[in-house]
Amino acid sequence: MALVTIDDSGLSTAYERDCARVYRLVLAGLAHSRSDVSRLLGMRSTTTSRVTGDLLAHRLILETTGEASGRGRPAAVLVANTRRIGTSVIYVSSQSLSGALVDLSGHLVAERTIMIARDADNAAIAAAMAELARLLIEAMPRGMSHAGTAVSLSGLLDLQRGQWLMASRWPKMRGLDIAAILAPIAGPVEICRNLDAELRARAAREPEQFAGSTLLLHWGWGIGLAYAVNGQPFAPAGSFGEIGHWRLSALEERSCGCGNTACLETGAALWSLLPALRQRWPDLEEDEARLARQLSGRDLMSLPEIETAARLLARALANACRIFFPTRIAVSGPFAANPQLWAHFDELLRAEGTMDGFAMPHLASVRASQQHEIHGAAAPLLSRAAGALVTDRG
Repeated sequence: MALVTIDDSGLSTAYERDCARVYRLVLAGLAHSRSDVSRLLGMRSTTTSRVTGDLLAHRLILETTGEASGRGRPAAVLVANTRRIGTSVIYVSSQSLSGALVDLSGHLVAERTIMIARDADNAAIAAAMAELARLLIEAMPRGMSHAGTAVSLSGLLDLQRGQWLMASRWPKMRGLDIAAILAPIAGPVEICRNLDAELRARAAREPEQFAGSTLLLHWGWGIGLAYAVNGQPFAPAGSFGEIGHWRLSALEERSCGCGNTACLETGAALWSLLPALRQRWPDLEEDEARLARQLSGRDLMSLPEIETAARLLARALANACRIFFPTRIAVSGPFAANPQLWAHFDELLRAEGTMDGFAMPHLASVRASQQHEIHGAAAPLLSRAAGALVTDRG
């Protein structure tokens, strides 16, 4: 899956646009020779030669000699050099920070993981991030340029200041300055919400499924929300989507790690429900991917805490629909993997209804995907770096 998109509207000359068009064709595997390029784009052979020459000089594409056809010269084959640029992605994986080095095709060139104790403070998490950044830089293959580091995070973020304000998995961490940690090692640095990154990649892979407006709700260790219109996530400079910290009177006496009381997460997030779940099933794990497999066959509806959680979340999601009016809702996380609970949640949301004149949005459960998160986080940095090379005449 190619992650690069180059927007022609940002290109100032016709020649730059020709370079971008040719590169897109070769990267997508739609053109395999100079003659293919000329035929598909209606380009003169001289222009094709100049454009491919520049792209070859920047090593964005490679030209290899294929097998001879008949008695003529062997045909020259154009292929994209997907290892020309890579970007590092650092993300949360259960009780760990993980890192991946991603090339232009979306291939994970290298992966690293560092476990982080629950009582880790800013210094411990900063040290782990810096180590991951160094390890990924060291893993770069020869000839690869580094586009920067994308950091995809859960919890509460201040994107404008580049700070990770809090995360329920590490309650002692507060206000971590991500760019200050990583820019000297593997900059430039781009920070994003993990749900925005996941939603961006899902929409790029299945654009017809994400036409219109979509809400992506994650119901897991925490509860968060992302919103996109025609596949473009709404990602303001500040914070967004903290549905898990909406305050509900039914939860008035419960304390939340954010410092408030009565947050939705105190009655519906995995971190608050896990003690009751483990009283019934002591073998349950915290890792969401493994937990989803464990919960899929358990009788979750026999626990009153789960019934309460489903009702609270259905009401909160219904209210969110009255703000965004989505055409589609996708729900990820381990609870959505249980068929009985999912059917009940669907009934609860339908019972909440919508406003007169509006249809109920389509509701679907999706499997949380860290590959989508990685691709969605990496795509902007890879696209900018490739675009800069495509238009470089130096």
